[in-house]
Amino acid sequence: MRILFYSTSSSVYDENLVSKTFPTYAQEFEDLAKKYAEYDFIIATQLPGMFLLDLSHDELAFKAKSVQYEIIKEDREEEIADFLETLKPDLAIAVTFYTVPFDWLTAKDALVAEYLEKKGIKTICHNLQTALDCFDKWKTHNLLQRLNIKTPKAVYIHHELFINAANRTFVKSNVYKSAVLHEIEELNFPVIIKDTTGFSSYGTDVLENFEQVKNFLKSKKFTSDKIVEEFIKGVHLGTQIIGKPKGRKIVYEIEPPFLFSVNKYGITSPKQSEKAGPVNSKRYKIHKLNKILKHLSRACRFKGIAQVDLIFDGKDWFVIEINPRLSGMTTTYAHMQGKTVCETFLDSAQFLLKQSDGAKKTRTKRQKTKYYFTLNIKLSLADEYESKEFLKKSYIKKIYEIKNLAAQQLRERGYCELILTAKTKDELLENLEDLNNTYAQKMEKIFYENAKELIKKL
Repeated sequence: MRILFYSTSSSVYDENLVSKTFPTYAQEFEDLAKKYAEYDFIIATQLPGMFLLDLSHDELAFKAKSVQYEIIKEDREEEIADFLETLKPDLAIAVTFYTVPFDWLTAKDALVAEYLEKKGIKTICHNLQTALDCFDKWKTHNLLQRLNIKTPKAVYIHHELFINAANRTFVKSNVYKSAVLHEIEELNFPVIIKDTTGFSSYGTDVLENFEQVKNFLKSKKFTSDKIVEEFIKGVHLGTQIIGKPKGRKIVYEIEPPFLFSVNKYGITSPKQSEKAGPVNSKRYKIHKLNKILKHLSRACRFKGIAQVDLIFDGKDWFVIEINPRLSGMTTTYAHMQGKTVCETFLDSAQFLLKQSDGAKKTRTKRQKTKYYFTLNIKLSLADEYESKEFLKKSYIKKIYEIKNLAAQQLRERGYCELILTAKTKDELLENLEDLNNTYAQKMEKIFYENAKELIKKL
């Protein structure tokens, strides 16, 4: 059976953004190929091929010897599908990543999947409607409301109407602007203001009162459609859902949530956020969360890996954002289960693979998933020698180096992210202490303190 991992991009590859992983993806895919020798694996992607490629500028730095690599040159979705068909896959699994400025790659991969399905090739990829509903944050808000899932009360601002309607020669007053400002004034403050199609937490502002909102809407920051939503006070968390096709049905695996650290404004920041999990304390009412996420999964018909951002206010769960794609959480969840990220991709196809000729006669007893306590923590940039030294610590399972070669400020130049695991919460705290003592010059005090608090809250 030939299994294809594919992904697409919509942006020009930026060689100034450099990422390295240890162990390399090539090593992990080589191990996967040895473990599942009955399958032929193919990787086909546009650059940068996150979660798949080890790049040096725009060249492959490492390759798994047992895996076929293809860089997709085409850009139109139908042409990409035509190219992928020539690779003769029996199953195509979308490994959808993210890129600036728009988090919309799920839609492109979904279009490719539609063309592949028409060619008779089985696919694992979220559908186009789910991709569009989750790309546009206002659509996501309305989806959650239709499903009776708690989400922050919000007001949508159509930029052109708000700014330009009163400039029309025959318009005496901008009724739309007056109505929107009235709706915003009725919200509970503080509020968060963000783009409807923004990426992660970039460009998000926390505003304390109505005057600040009005000043923002008069400023040069207001250049596109926005959402103003109430700031929910509580614990920030995230979780992962895997939709696994099984015949005409989809079986949903809902992972236990992880705690997120927040910045000084009380929101998660992709460059600073740390994560610890799994959360299993009774005070978080995980049973209520699982009911909500199953309801959401059935409505969206997730097919593959999706990530959901959450807030728990001590009583109720709020869904903040839905990302039907891979995220930084994907690798964390893999190591929480003692796996590599590429094994997680294959997990999404477990029922399809059981139906294949090589596996259909094999029946395995279902075992309870074993979870390790896991921590994501950020350190100052490390060189290659230091990264290899990190791996000598048995509790460090994965290392990411993220560099921006064009950055002027020191903090913007990048960071090193580590994934630590342990059998117990106390052991994870001991590992954190050891890391801090050994690499004190790389560890910022605020990151160390945040990580320690997250572990204690699990």
